[in-house]
Amino acid sequence: MSIGWSTVKAAAAEHLALDLGPLGTPLALTAVAGIRVLERAGREPLAFRALMKTHAAALSSGVDRTIVRMLKRALAAERAGTATGLGQLFDQTIDEAVREFKSSAKPRATRLIGTRILAVKPSRPGERGILIVDYNFVFPLLAGLFDLDAIADRYFIVLEPGWNGFAAPEILLFSRLRGPVFVETIEPRDRDLLTEFGAPFEPAFPLAANWWVDHRLIQPNLNVDRDIDVVMIAAWASYKRHWRFFKALGTLRRRGHRLKVALVGYAGDKSQAEVLDQARYFGVGDQIEMFDSIPLQQVSTLLSRSKLHVLWSRREGSNRAIIEAMLADVPTIVRAGFNYGHPYAHINSQTGRFVREADLADAILEMLDTRAQFSPRQWVLDHMTCQGATVRLEETVRARALAMGEPWTQGLAVKTSNLDGQEYWDRADRERFTGDYDWLASQIRP
Repeated sequence: MSIGWSTVKAAAAEHLALDLGPLGTPLALTAVAGIRVLERAGREPLAFRALMKTHAAALSSGVDRTIVRMLKRALAAERAGTATGLGQLFDQTIDEAVREFKSSAKPRATRLIGTRILAVKPSRPGERGILIVDYNFVFPLLAGLFDLDAIADRYFIVLEPGWNGFAAPEILLFSRLRGPVFVETIEPRDRDLLTEFGAPFEPAFPLAANWWVDHRLIQPNLNVDRDIDVVMIAAWASYKRHWRFFKALGTLRRRGHRLKVALVGYAGDKSQAEVLDQARYFGVGDQIEMFDSIPLQQVSTLLSRSKLHVLWSRREGSNRAIIEAMLADVPTIVRAGFNYGHPYAHINSQTGRFVREADLADAILEMLDTRAQFSPRQWVLDHMTCQGATVRLEETVRARALAMGEPWTQGLAVKTSNLDGQEYWDRADRERFTGDYDWLASQIRP
């Protein structure tokens, strides 16, 4: 397929998914009607999966409220012991995740312990500890590879999703637990959804994966020239919308502005070569230098050489690259309407700008000219550190524990997050949790 035709298809698919405007309501109603047909045909798990995907698409606020009511009734029925098909969907989600995990190169549940499943408060007799579980793909693995009920009796579980849209089976399957399940989010839409569903879900707001970046590892290097005009840190994936960025670069080139650009990525549903072909199609391939799967230290070096960072996806999770760029004192352009359109506090006059699609080319030039006015690193250090995130999380969980009449005699260890897992701010803290990790290993199912 030619690059030109593939971009036309991508633009059309994006329009149908995200830009229908008032046509979204009839489409959503049609989807719900089709879902009811699936229910009557005895395909309830598939119907619930389609219902959740329709909610995630956010086609119509009115239809979304109907979907939430339908899911809420089903969750209540399942908890009361009445099968609706939702429990089957949860079981299917767990089974699929476990099968995929066991077919992977390292199918050992122990490799999740202390990385993807991190203890930040030790369990003691009579006092629950805290486990933070990051990334959606790990959630059903916790339920399928471990004795989840035993873990929930001993720990408060905190889920750290990697994607927005919490009407998702890998999150809602935790409705089976008796105790509270805390879910990090910076999206009011997701916070409100969890609040509507009620127990056992407790939103930890505003918190997300990009609150936990280790600011010691990314710092501006004042001895390096900022010779890269724009950097983009994004997987080689369709949802990152590289081609839209290249289109803006092509517009600037025709105006006489040949910018130097660095792309940092790793394999998604596209390859590095495919992304480069897109750049060539828009006439900017010779302006691009690409870096595939490089370590964070090299990313930090590139950021220190960069003047501006661009995030041009429309829907994903709490993007960590934004914060990494800011820690290198690189302001960020984020597409207006990103995710569900919430104006995140970390995109402000000190750190960057929300920009409309049609204005990207002009905004790049304007911000390159005015970048000295920005001080993003200081804003992050003042408002969005992993230490600050720890305080917020501890306040949320502690308040719930005390409300339940449970003891609270110790605080949380500070942790950090990266693409490959979670770590402790102070590496020595790991020794505090040796007993917790030994016990978790004992809960792996045969």
